[in-house]
Amino acid sequence: MSTGLLVLVILLVILAGLAVQQRQDAGPIARRFVEQFALLVPRMLFALIAAGFIAKLIPKEAIASVLGEDAGLLALPVAVAAGLIVPAGPVIAFAIAAVFAKSGASIPALIAFITSWSIFAAHRILIYEIPLLGASFLRMRIISAMAVPFMAGVIAMIVGLVTAFGQPLLTQ
Repeated sequence: MSTGLLVLVILLVILAGLAVQQRQDAGPIARRFVEQFALLVPRMLFALIAAGFIAKLIPKEAIASVLGEDAGLLALPVAVAAGLIVPAGPVIAFAIAAVFAKSGASIPALIAFITSWSIFAAHRILIYEIPLLGASFLRMRIISAMAVPFMAGVIAMIVGLVTAFGQPLLTQ
């Protein structure tokens, strides 16, 4: 069992204990659980299947050459650009990150990819940000946050030089 899953199980037990202690009606909670489960599990299943196809279609050597350890600092702008153009939510983005990890991408490149996707996801920019907040807001946000994914990748490189923090679980 992974540490993340263990923390979530402990949190769930604590919350369930609080709900029982406060004599909360379990009906709405169970209904919400079933709704979320029915919504997320099929998405995750199809995303992981799609990621498997992507892993077979894109040669591992290509990913390793542009996102791997040997790419050095050049891996960061490539990872940031990839994070920018992924037009999907977390299920797809993290499945793509898993494919990258399995194909030999470096940890700093993975960090830059996920950070870029988190900050600059193109689908959110096109669907929400420009129509709701306008181009001038987008311009200011992009300029003010542009360095963050690069900084995250560089910090990961520095930390990797100082400490051995291991590889992603998928590469072991």
